[in-house]
Amino acid sequence: MPPVSDLIEIALIADLHGNLPATEALDADLRQRGIRHIYCLGDVVGKGPSSAETFDWAFSRCEVLVQGNWDSGIGKKLFPNDQFYYDQLGPERMKKLCEMPLEHSLILSGRRIRLFHGRPVLRRLLAPNDESTLLSPLFDPDYQVVGYADIHKQGLRMINGRGILFNTGAVGNGLGLNMVQYALLRGSLTRADAPLDISFVTLPYDQERAIRDAENTKALPKWHLYKRELETGIYSR
Repeated sequence: MPPVSDLIEIALIADLHGNLPATEALDADLRQRGIRHIYCLGDVVGKGPSSAETFDWAFSRCEVLVQGNWDSGIGKKLFPNDQFYYDQLGPERMKKLCEMPLEHSLILSGRRIRLFHGRPVLRRLLAPNDESTLLSPLFDPDYQVVGYADIHKQGLRMINGRGILFNTGAVGNGLGLNMVQYALLRGSLTRADAPLDISFVTLPYDQERAIRDAENTKALPKWHLYKRELETGIYSR
């Protein structure tokens, strides 16, 4: 085994989506675990009523942030019905959303790892259980591990001849299981023969408070659909 000082543990989070109670539960869990390295795989804003707060948390706590489709759409003002988010975030935050990179890569335990949100890198949503012919190109040119977000459900799959594909799930808009969802990577910074651990975390948060936050923010676009997703864990749009 590599020396303890050579090991690194990284929390991979995504899809905070303006859900402050979920983000606060995540923060408490990360602090309790003593995790210092946090990578955010996008969609820190949109959907929920507290985008400014989740944006500020992500930019203060995460050493890597990649751009998600909501970050891009809101930052570039692509949708006129999203004026609520534009007003809440303000020009400085909006500018930072547009400056986030689309993906990030690293080497851990000798494996080349690719991390991105999903869209806008992908043209459409791809789930880990989709056809392998659709998923295999995500490993090009020479990645052995691919991690992404966007579909709001955790999952892991071996793609024959390519490597491991996994999805982090969502912090603030978990589907299938409406809890805070994120992933952990643990491996060696220098040794190619060291183990690489990929694990999933789920934890409860104050859903009733999150629902009240949405109900009390009637200017929030499609707040009733967001509320339904929090109540059911089923996609409503």
